[in-house]
Amino acid sequence: MKMELIQKEIQKFLSDHLGTKNFELVPIKKGGSDRSFIRVSLQHETSFILMHYGNEVAENACWLGINKFMASLNILVPRILTHDVSRHFILMEDLGDIDLWSLRFEPWGERRNHYFEALTQIHRLHSFDLKSIPSNLKLSESYGPRLYKWEHDYFLENFVWEVCKVKLSSADTAMLDRELDALSGRLQKPEPCLIHRDFQSQNIMIKNGKPVMIDFQGMRRGCLFYDLGSLICDPYVTFTDEEKNELLDFYYELMNPSYSRDEFIQNFWEGSVQRLLQALGAYGFLGLKKHKTAFLKHIANGLENLLVAVDNVRGLERLNDLATECETILARKDY
Repeated sequence: MKMELIQKEIQKFLSDHLGTKNFELVPIKKGGSDRSFIRVSLQHETSFILMHYGNEVAENACWLGINKFMASLNILVPRILTHDVSRHFILMEDLGDIDLWSLRFEPWGERRNHYFEALTQIHRLHSFDLKSIPSNLKLSESYGPRLYKWEHDYFLENFVWEVCKVKLSSADTAMLDRELDALSGRLQKPEPCLIHRDFQSQNIMIKNGKPVMIDFQGMRRGCLFYDLGSLICDPYVTFTDEEKNELLDFYYELMNPSYSRDEFIQNFWEGSVQRLLQALGAYGFLGLKKHKTAFLKHIANGLENLLVAVDNVRGLERLNDLATECETILARKDY
């Protein structure tokens, strides 16, 4: 009954705005959030996207304000046509179906500039002065000890325990906690900035040859290396070492920090470890608890990327042993 009511409200919302009832609605199956997306097609081949978001995740209510804020920074985001906050409807431009993920098998020479442009855009966000954040801009909880610890526990509960069926001893848990607490401490040393928080290939659409950001509702204060790790250690896309280095060199020159490239690279790998812990936890949670089993197929790449990142960070010996154990276990499973 509730679904029927929502469908009637959607029909009325669209007919009121579009001035016609002659449109076709096609659901879009994508992502792991409690939001739903519908392609709205008119007879003259014009189409829009309707987003309906629920109350399950508080950050969904931040999407609208963040969209307008990012647009003010000359970051490409979907153009909003109209919205109804009370009913949680947003009607926006249709960006099509091409994202960086869908281009993953194209030659690097044909994808490189998309990645460079995406990094150029996200740098505008990273370099924004935090003191100038509009007072009415709603953001999710900033990264700090509590949120980093939450992501570590999320990884242990939903990936290590639920997917791999590994139970740690109290001594191993204490050792791992010390390693990960030290990691989160190091991630808080670089100057904080605004980050996308889910800056990966499926959240970067390509429209008119330009990357357009989506799924930015989790934007918050944090460490820019979390975003870089999200993109360059993306489990959805495989990069060669040369391609990774090309992207890192591009961003380092763009950023032009006061510290060395070696320190920049060390920060990158630490941010990548943190991001991959979160991603693996999410794959387990969405795949097993939310029954969105498509996420499980990305576990192998995510774990492989985690092992590479951990190998480049000092002081994560217990995490390395745990990830290696999980890799051995999952080699026997269909993940």
